Amino acid sequence: MVYEFFPSLSQNLSHLLDEADDYNTIITVGENPNTKEFRAHSIILRARSPYFKSALSKNWVSEKNNMINFTKPNISPTVFEMIIRYMYGGILDLNKQNGADILELLVASDELLIDELIIFIQQYLIEKQVDWLQQNFLNVLLIAYQSESCKKLLEYCLEIICKNPETLFNSPNFPTLDKSILLRLFEEALQIEEVELWNYLVKWGIAQTLELKGKRTTDLDNWSESDFLALKNTLDQFISHIRFFEISSIDFHDNVWPFREVLPKKLFESIISFHMANVQPQDMLAPRYSKISVDSNIIKSKHATILTNWIQRKDANARIPIDNKYKFNLIYRGSRDGYDNNTIRSKCSGHGACILVIKIKENETIIGGYNPIGWNFNGHNPNNYSREWRGARGGRGRGSYRVNIRHENYWVKSSESFIFSLGDGKSLKNPKISRVVNSNNAIYESRFNNIALNFGNSDLIINGNAGTCIRQYYDSSILDAIKFNIDEMEMFYQDQTDGWVVAKNDNNDSFCVVSNNDTWIAPQSSWNTSYSSFGLSDALGNANNVLWRGAFASTSNSGLWDAPNPNDSWDNPPNANNSSWGDESNDDSWGADHSN
Repeated sequence: MVYEFFPSLSQNLSHLLDEADDYNTIITVGENPNTKEFRAHSIILRARSPYFKSALSKNWVSEKNNMINFTKPNISPTVFEMIIRYMYGGILDLNKQNGADILELLVASDELLIDELIIFIQQYLIEKQVDWLQQNFLNVLLIAYQSESCKKLLEYCLEIICKNPETLFNSPNFPTLDKSILLRLFEEALQIEEVELWNYLVKWGIAQTLELKGKRTTDLDNWSESDFLALKNTLDQFISHIRFFEISSIDFHDNVWPFREVLPKKLFESIISFHMANVQPQDMLAPRYSKISVDSNIIKSKHATILTNWIQRKDANARIPIDNKYKFNLIYRGSRDGYDNNTIRSKCSGHGACILVIKIKENETIIGGYNPIGWNFNGHNPNNYSREWRGARGGRGRGSYRVNIRHENYWVKSSESFIFSLGDGKSLKNPKISRVVNSNNAIYESRFNNIALNFGNSDLIINGNAGTCIRQYYDSSILDAIKFNIDEMEMFYQDQTDGWVVAKNDNNDSFCVVSNNDTWIAPQSSWNTSYSSFGLSDALGNANNVLWRGAFASTSNSGLWDAPNPNDSWDNPPNANNSSWGDESNDDSWGADHSN
C-alpha cells in the first residue's frame, strides 16, 4: 500500500518560500517603475521548470558571492508571484485575478515551459472567462496562434469565429489583423456567404496596403492602375481561398467586378465563362465546410462534414447548410477511458448508429468505420432478433441480426456500413471510402470480449490498442499495412436535432414517416424526397436518434405509422395516443411492430 501526503508537503514548501534564509537566487521581474525581487532556491526552480533548468545551469549564469542574480523584465510581479507560489506549493489562486492577468500568466507559463499550467489556464479561460475572452478576442487569438502550446485556446477561438465570423470581421481592430492569422482563418469552416467574405477581404487588404491609405471603395474611378496592382499584391495569397463560383452573377457584378484587375486573368475569364455560358471550371474549390460540432482529439469539423456526407450517400465535398444541426456526440475516447476490450464494448454498446475514428501511431493516418445499426454487445437474444425487415428496394434483412443460436459469434446485416481513410487529415482532396459489398457480412459481433470492434471480420478489426485491416467484404482496403497500433481512438453517435425519414413497404401501398421532433410532415410532401434513396429498414437504420431493434423502432419524440395509400394525407396528423398507429396484425407486410 502506498500513501500520499501531498497537502503537508505543499504547506511546508510554501513556508520555505516565505521564511527560508538559505535561498541562493534573486529574480528581478517587471519593468520600471513596477519591479519586484523574489528570493528563491535554484534547485526548486530547476526542478519545476525546464526553462529554469537550463537558464540557471552553471553554463549559463554567473554567481557572485554564491548568489545567482536573474532578471525577467517581460513578466510582471503579479504574474510571477502566482508562478513561484505554484512552483513551491502547487497552489494557484485565481480568485482575485482579472482576465488580462490570467492571459499574461498563460504567456509566462508558456515561456517557462510549465506544461501543467499551460493546460490548466487554457481550460480556465474557456470555462470561467467567457465574457472577457469575447471582449478581448483579437489579442487572445494572436497569443494562441503564436504559441504551439496553446492549441486548445486556438481551437476555441477558431470555433467561435467559424460560427460567427462577424465577431472578428466587424471588430474595429480587424483591419490590423496579422496576415498569417487571416490566411489560417480562410482555411477554416467559416459560416459566411462567399460574397461577404470577399468584401471583408477587400476591406482588410485596403487597410493593409500603404499605397492605398486614404483611398475609398466608393471612389474607384479615381484609383490608378498602380493602386489596383498594389491591392492585388496584398491579396495575392488569399485569392485561391475564395470560392468565386459560389457567388451569384448579381453579387459578382456588384462586388467583384469593380476589383476585376485584382484577379488573375485566367481565373477572371473562367468566372465570366461560368456565369455567361455555364462553362464548368476545371479547378473549382469544394464548397466551404459547414461547422459541425465535434469534440475530438483526432478530427475537426471539416472531417465530420465528409463523414456526414458519406452517411447520407453524398459526395464527400457536398455542401451542408450553414444552419445545419448535426452533432457528433463522443461516447468513448481511448486516452480517457482506456483500451481494454471490456471497456470499449461497454462504452460503445447501445447507442444506435456509431462512427469510429482512429489515429494510427505509426504514421498518424486517420481511419475508421460507420456502423448504422450500432454496437449491441450486451442485449442480443436470438429469439428476439431472428426476424428481418423487408426493404423497399427488394430483399429482406437490411438492418437485422442473423444469429445462429448454436454459436456465440454472429453477423449484423447492413447495406449502409462503410470504412474509410482520411489520410493524415490535412490534405482532404482524396478521402477514401470503402462501402460494404456483401451486406450479410457487414458487422461481426461476439458475446465474448475476444472481439472489440469488427467490420467484415477482417476488413477492420480493433482489439485493445491494436488493429488489423485485410479486405474481404468491403469494396477496397483502406490501408496498405495489415497491422497497426492505435495512437488515439474515439467513438461517436451522430445526432441531428431535427429530421425525418420516409419509407415504403413491399406491397407498394403504404409508407411511414419518422420524425424526431414535434412537427409532423404530411406524408405526400415527404414521399419523393426519401423514397428514391431509402428502403424502410435503411431509413430506420440511418435515422438520427432512432433506436433500431429487429422487432421495434422508436424515438423519444417521434411517430411511426402507415397509411393505406402513398397518395393519402392527414388533415390531423396521428399521434402516439390514438388508433392511427400501424399494427403488425393489421399489415403483416411491414414485418415488424410499430411503436412510439
